[in-house]
Formats: sequence, structure tokens, C-alpha cells
Amino acid sequence: MPESRDHAVVVGASLAGLLAARVLSRHFGRVTIVERDHLPGTPDVRPGIPQGHHLHILWTRGLELIEGLFPGFEEEMRAAGAPMLRAPQDALWLTAAGWRRRFAVTRLLTFGRGLLDWTLLGRLAGDVELMTGYEVTGLVPRGRGVAGVIARERGEPGAGEPLRADFVVDASGRSARTPGWLAELGYPAPRETVVDPLLGYASRHYAIPEGFAAGWKALYLQADPPATRRTGGLFPMQGGRWMCSLSGAGRDYAPTGEEAFLDFAKNLRSPLLYEAIRDAEPLTPIVGFRHTANRRRHYDRLPAWPDGFVVMGDALCTFDPIYGQGMSVAALQAVALDGWLRGHADTRRFQRTAARVASGAWLIATGEDLRYAETEGPPIRLRTRIVNRYVSRVVGAANVDRRVCAQLLDVLALRSRPASLFLPPVLLRVMTADRSAAPLEEDLVSGAEPGPPAGGAASGH
Repeated sequence: MPESRDHAVVVGASLAGLLAARVLSRHFGRVTIVERDHLPGTPDVRPGIPQGHHLHILWTRGLELIEGLFPGFEEEMRAAGAPMLRAPQDALWLTAAGWRRRFAVTRLLTFGRGLLDWTLLGRLAGDVELMTGYEVTGLVPRGRGVAGVIARERGEPGAGEPLRADFVVDASGRSARTPGWLAELGYPAPRETVVDPLLGYASRHYAIPEGFAAGWKALYLQADPPATRRTGGLFPMQGGRWMCSLSGAGRDYAPTGEEAFLDFAKNLRSPLLYEAIRDAEPLTPIVGFRHTANRRRHYDRLPAWPDGFVVMGDALCTFDPIYGQGMSVAALQAVALDGWLRGHADTRRFQRTAARVASGAWLIATGEDLRYAETEGPPIRLRTRIVNRYVSRVVGAANVDRRVCAQLLDVLALRSRPASLFLPPVLLRVMTADRSAAPLEEDLVSGAEPGPPAGGAASGH
């Protein structure tokens, strides 16, 4: 725990960095964010956000936590045009086990990443200092701890100058250089676990056609591994537009060429997405992204850890973005940081907490990615195969049983632990669900889908 609370530094204006800065502003007299990019003066995407051009959804738990840190956040985002979707009620959702009934279970917020960062930066104005166009090249040592960072203007020669601080948060994202910084202070490199599904995205915006009235607001067509590797999502966002994101695992990367992009969409498990965008007006170029590996740096297992320094967000643990959980994990870690700063533990204790907070999302993302035969990673254990087989049954049951659907989405939204899917009441419903009651595509499209069976009629979240 820092003895003095005059100044804290956050490395990176990532979402994890912005949330950490909000927390630190409650505990320190001065907070500085050091960011490599020059931040745009509008809600636009900047180069340092690798996922900025792709689909962003904020699950219920993440939304609740950010609202707690920034009261009025949801109202401000919605006023700026970010749609709120009831899930799966507002969507046509093709799971690996078939189409899902449109239960009223939970909700989620969809938006462009630029709007999210713009909104949070606006709320932080006056509470934190921004050093934009600066990059951190190392840590300032002090005894057994850290006394700040070394920063220089981006592109300038030399190591830079020290920026003194009582506490440093590294939220520098997927490209974090933390292992090298720690090595310069005499700490060993952390062990890393990598699970790479060899998945690539391609995304673009379309104008939602005037008068579009298909009876759904969003469309999500999932792969069915190992048989199929392609996924497609079509979600509304601010500005009366759709975000269309296509992805393929096992090196079946979604293409960025005009004709190839449409052909990829045409060969998803359902033609609905292709038919929706075929004649829609494109508003942006097609942008690709392939750095989607799950990567976990086990800082919590190092034999020693410097005082006054912690790592959060993607700098600690990155997830395959297709599951949309990175933002919620960042919010969970920020709330954990707030609680830690109110207590009397050391930085090693917080680092262990941050790792534990990410563990549920890690199990979900890597468990699903290991279904692809081409995925690169540790050998698949028998336990993982058994769990995946059961989770497949959960997905099938969730398609027809509202209670199972609610529990599954609570797990995906990080409101419940994955182990909750094995509780006896859930297990019983999973094993007895009538999966033959799943709706047909033509019924969903025509609006003729019958109501949920009696066994799934319980109220949702």
C-alpha cells in the first residue's frame, strides 16, 4: 500500500487505464495518464486501440460497474445514440446448437469504441492530467518498489525523463512492455499461457436501410466448431448504422476485399446476414484484425513483486475479443483496485486479486477456442473435453429454456461464475430440456415463432 498519496500515474488511456484513473482520483491528490497517442478531439477511433474499428458490446455486469464509477454513464451513452438491446429478445441468435428462442433475459449496450473513450475522457476532465504523445520506456526504482516511470515524447531519442509518482498502474494493453521493465529492476519474466485460435476479423459500417423492419435489431450467427469456423455479427450502433463484423478461426480469416467480404458473409451458417448487407450502403472501408490470441501473464506467481506498482487490463490478460468480455474484466479490476486502496494489503495481494478477477473470462474464452482443431496452446486436458461437452448441452438447453438461458448469459456477462452452470437446479434443467423445441429460422424471420415452453417460462434478469 503506498505510504504517500500525492501522485499516481497510469500508463495508457485504454479502458482499463481510464477506469483505473477514475478510481485513483478518489485516493490520490493528483493523477496523470501517460498515453502514446495524441487523443482525437472527436469521438473517433485512435491508432492505439487495436479493436477500435470492430464490434463492441458491454455486457450487463460491466455496464453496472462502469455506471457505479461514472454515475449517469449509461444515460449519456444512450443520449449519444448507443442502442440498448434486450438479449436475446431483440436478436436473431444462431448458436452452435441451433436458433435461440427470443426470451427477455438481459440487456447489453452496443457502440463504437470512439464514443466510449470520448464519453469517459469527458467525465475525467478536471480530475486527471493527460500527457498525450508520450511513451513510457521504463520504471523508476526505489528500494523494493517503484517511484514513477521514465517517459519521453514519442519518437524522440534517448530513454526520457523520470516522472515521479507514489503509485503506478500499467494499463498499456496488449503491446505492454512490462516484462522488460521488470527485468531492468531485477525481476524474473513471468510465465505466460497462450491459447491462440488463429482467428481473424473483418468489419465495416453500413447504413441501416430506411424503413428496415425485419422484426429484429441484431443478428448473431455463431460458428459450430469443429465443423464450422465462421462467425458473423450485425449490431446497431450510434448514427443509425450497423456494425458488421465477420470472423473466422483456424486461419479461415475474414477477408477485407469487397467481393470476398460479401462471399464470406454469404457462406455463414445462415444467409440472413448476407441478405441484410447485400444492398445496404457501406459507410466505411473494411478493416481487418488478427491479433486475437488469449494471453495470460502470471505476474501473480512471481516470487517477488515491486511495491507501488500494479498491472491491469490487457497488459495482464488478453482475451479473444469475439466473446466481448475484456471491458467487463477491466471494470471488475477497477472496482477491485478501489477496494484494495481502501484496505491495507500489499501490491502482490492486489496482483493476485486482479488475476482471480480475470479467471472466469479466461475459462470461457479459452474453453470455447479449444474447440477448434487448429488452436495453438497447451494440450487439451480430459477435464476440458468433459466440460466442453456439458457446456454444449447447456447451450442447447438455453435455446429452449428461459432459466438456463438466463444462467448462461449471467456467466457470459460475468455476473455469475462458470461453476454455477453445474449447480443441481441448472444441471437438472439442462439434462431434461427438450432441445427439439428450438425454433426454426423461417419461424423467427416470419414472426411465427411460438412462445417459450412452460418449462422455460420463469422471469429473467
